[in-house]
Amino acid sequence: MAIAIAALFTLPNAAAEPPRNDERPCNHQDKASLATSIVAFQIENDLFAGTDSQYTNGVRLTWVSPNIGSLNDPLLPIWIRCSNKAIRSMFGSLVAGDVTALNMVVTLGQAMYTPVDRDRTTVDPGDRPYAGWLYLGLGYNIRHDPDDAHAYTTSKRLDTLEIDVGVVGPHAYAQSTQDLVHRARAIRRFEGWGNQLGDEFGVQIVREQKFRPPSLSSEDPASPANAWAVQAIPHYGYSLGNIASYVNAGIEVRAGWRLPDDFGTSPIRPGGDNAAPRGPIAEKFARIYTQHSFHVFASFDTRVVANNIFLDGNTFRKSHAVKKNPLVADVAYGFAYTFPKASWRPGGKLAYSHYLQTPEFRSEGRTHGFGSVSLSLEL
Repeated sequence: MAIAIAALFTLPNAAAEPPRNDERPCNHQDKASLATSIVAFQIENDLFAGTDSQYTNGVRLTWVSPNIGSLNDPLLPIWIRCSNKAIRSMFGSLVAGDVTALNMVVTLGQAMYTPVDRDRTTVDPGDRPYAGWLYLGLGYNIRHDPDDAHAYTTSKRLDTLEIDVGVVGPHAYAQSTQDLVHRARAIRRFEGWGNQLGDEFGVQIVREQKFRPPSLSSEDPASPANAWAVQAIPHYGYSLGNIASYVNAGIEVRAGWRLPDDFGTSPIRPGGDNAAPRGPIAEKFARIYTQHSFHVFASFDTRVVANNIFLDGNTFRKSHAVKKNPLVADVAYGFAYTFPKASWRPGGKLAYSHYLQTPEFRSEGRTHGFGSVSLSLEL
């Protein structure tokens, strides 16, 4: 595992960052007063699909930094700069040399998984384990835009690297969260949480690339602001860690009015954050959400899975497990609306997605659905 993680941070894209920025002390505190960051909240639940089992709930609170000049930019909080310094000292540079924009993402999230039978107090050998996952994530969004001479022939690209650390098991507090919500909504509680996976420290490191090829878009790079447009955004990536290891690939197609300058709408998954840094044509501290826009989208993602702790069970102790399917896929559709800042509220983005997921394990027997609502505000 250590060799694989080290390899992740030494891919050919990596190059040294400017020494004058990286050498700044961690406690340097000057900042630009015009800089804006994004705070986002996302919730997913299968009640949107009329069920209450399998991947049954996920929540994520996210902070996205303004555009930054380096991983030690004073716009970043001190603890993030010092964390970046520690990561670089272990694994080397994280940022490619041809970067046109860069930001960082800090995520606090929780996910929960339950079997179908809420009344059963013993392990159901034909259904998945009870499990919770509480984690803190540190992400790097690295944007690459072609110069004017290649704007019609070269893809815009977003490289995402995310490192999640947390705990699986009772100290993820999934049972407490679910019981609280079920009591508030007068829904029967699940009785088998005593069989959930045991406490285990978890690490997941994810890398993903997304593209916006001009050949797959109707937008005019010289004047996209008021156009109706269609875009296709392919992606591929991989994950390493005891939480999950897989390779994935997919595509999102979206159509609408004034498409935002981001890279699509993603579910709660590592590497899926869509808060792209501002493009090079904007001033460094210009707002992202500067106008009203609306679009619909459909997406597809498929994964070849090597391990999944929520199906395989605990890594270092005996626990309930089921036989996973090595190939799974998600199909989604939804809409997104962005709005500019007003005197009484910030600008932001509101999105809803509905997901259908192929069976994750042999005895699941049916597709699983859930809905996802996200609200992002630029502050």
